[in-house]
Amino acid sequence: MIFQIVLIFQSFAQSSAGIYSIRFYIDRRLVNPVQISSGGNNIQQSGLNRVRLSDANIDSIKAVVTRTVSAELNTNSECVYRKNKRGRDIKSYDGGNVVRGMPLSSKRQAIHEFDKDYYVHVRISYSIATGISLGNALLGSSRYRPIVYIVITAFNAEKKKVYSKTVSVRDFEKLQSFQYTVNGVTVRNAEVLQPQQIFEMLVKSLQELIARGKR
Repeated sequence: MIFQIVLIFQSFAQSSAGIYSIRFYIDRRLVNPVQISSGGNNIQQSGLNRVRLSDANIDSIKAVVTRTVSAELNTNSECVYRKNKRGRDIKSYDGGNVVRGMPLSSKRQAIHEFDKDYYVHVRISYSIATGISLGNALLGSSRYRPIVYIVITAFNAEKKKVYSKTVSVRDFEKLQSFQYTVNGVTVRNAEVLQPQQIFEMLVKSLQELIARGKR
């Protein structure tokens, strides 16, 4: 009986999960300190390059996501990457509101290329809750609160969903912006998230996800 229990425990502990996709989006308003627009269209903005995430930042993000997946599925987890024709890992690129360096495959591709017990897709989104605005269309300021939204979904080799959990966290400090309009051109100056803040908000949100229990 004891031998059977040990075998069952070993079998479960040796299960593996491949995180084949981490889609990480950050609202441009949270990372662009200056935006210039005319007629509702942006004509200049500083983009994520203004708050560039270093390789160390990227590695820390992937590490904390991997640890969370391991804890939630009670399995050994890792990010998995398909290769391009040059033998390089296929990852998300630093463009617009997308965080670079994340694994980027489809469920079908991951199941075809990697031998895992579970295949995991993670979606992370940093957005803005409507805040308090003062002033008028020509001159004003506003305070707004960031929101972190996370969805983790896992599938087995038969493409059946075996796990899914969602969390939305908004218990963060408010940021402030100031904007003015001259001759139809609007300039917006705003407080933005720094790399360490982005990471700390992610850690807090993942802890909240774990605290909500398994589903």
